[in-house]
Amino acid sequence: MSYYKQKEKITVKIVPHTQRDMFTLRLSKKLIKFICTLIIISLLGLVGALYYYNRQYGLSLQRIDQLIHYREENVELAEKNQYLHDKLAQISQETEKIEVKFNNIKQENAKIKELIDSQEEFSSQEFEFDNSDDYSVQTVDYNQFNGSSKELVEHTESTIERLQNSLPQKKQELDYLERDIEEYRDYLAARPEGWPLKTEDRRITSAFGDRFHPVLERMTFHNGIDIAVWYNNEVIATGNGEVVEAGNKGGYGRVVVIDHGFGYRTLYAHNNRILVNVGDKVKRGETIALSGNSGRSTGPHLHYEVHFNGEPLDPIDYIK
Repeated sequence: MSYYKQKEKITVKIVPHTQRDMFTLRLSKKLIKFICTLIIISLLGLVGALYYYNRQYGLSLQRIDQLIHYREENVELAEKNQYLHDKLAQISQETEKIEVKFNNIKQENAKIKELIDSQEEFSSQEFEFDNSDDYSVQTVDYNQFNGSSKELVEHTESTIERLQNSLPQKKQELDYLERDIEEYRDYLAARPEGWPLKTEDRRITSAFGDRFHPVLERMTFHNGIDIAVWYNNEVIATGNGEVVEAGNKGGYGRVVVIDHGFGYRTLYAHNNRILVNVGDKVKRGETIALSGNSGRSTGPHLHYEVHFNGEPLDPIDYIK
């Protein structure tokens, strides 16, 4: 082998520690360079791969952390959203109930005013209430918000605010209305009305006002009316009230006087028998006496008077 060829090769001798022969390995320089280059490239590739893997691993961990955070946020938002919709549904139901109550109040108010207007003595102005629709309540319509919880909340808050502002006034109106209804019903039940006798076999023999007295035989003022009726016909109260007099009273004979409240009193005279006592509570149509001819009288009849604030009124106006 020539010198130059030997120079291009490297001889490696391996000497074993045993008695075996020495091993000789001859490698060309080009092969050694190739192997070294390959090793360097492999090391560089390995380092690059390790760096890339480590970087991707870090990014993956960050993505995982973000996904976990997003998942927790989504769960929390879902719970809040569900709570919000449940709350809004509950509020919607409550506002619907309140609206029904308000409408009932307005209807009752209209009925009472119509009833009052049918009476000559009263005007609905004394029982006037606000009938405007400013207090009407709108329920929550979910479809109009297109999934926007913000708009839904704002609408609901606005509705609640309107309720909070209108409810006290409506409550006050309801209290006034209930009080006035009760008072007016009591008035209607107490106000003298109708004939003071159950029988229809009756006739007026002496009217209210100036007349010639059949017993005294002179002109006197007649505070009531005389109704001709035979003995022991039922005399009835013409309105609710309390018996304040029950017994003999001079020329009136056996008399019953009822205080109806609201300034009204009625008197039933010349009875044959009294069936009530002072302090008794009586209702309209309840029998209080039996007709007769007691006291200063020329024949069986009922003397009936109506007084308002101490002044005698014509009973005919309360009979017809």
